[in-house]
Amino acid sequence: MENLKVVIQIKDDRALVGVQGGDTDPALEPVQGDLAAILAQVPALLERARARWASTPKNPAYQRPPEPPRPATPAGVGHLKPAAPARPAPTQQSFL
Repeated sequence: MENLKVVIQIKDDRALVGVQGGDTDPALEPVQGDLAAILAQVPALLERARARWASTPKNPAYQRPPEPPRPATPAGVGHLKPAAPARPAPTQQSFL
């Protein structure tokens, strides 16, 4: 017997139905209707998922695009400025 997982998330009259089998990535499809209509569409979704899994059981791995080259910083631009000299605290006047 095949190991399958079916997940249905319903909100109002819409649902997201996901199926996953064995060592495959899940196949997700949006479906509209009440619970009976949604459940009636699960076999067709499962057949579409099986057809996809036959050629590509896993989704492609994410390939991060290369970082764009950083522009050269002209000399003296973008460097920290030296801290301003600390000002002495004002002294309180004595009236005595």
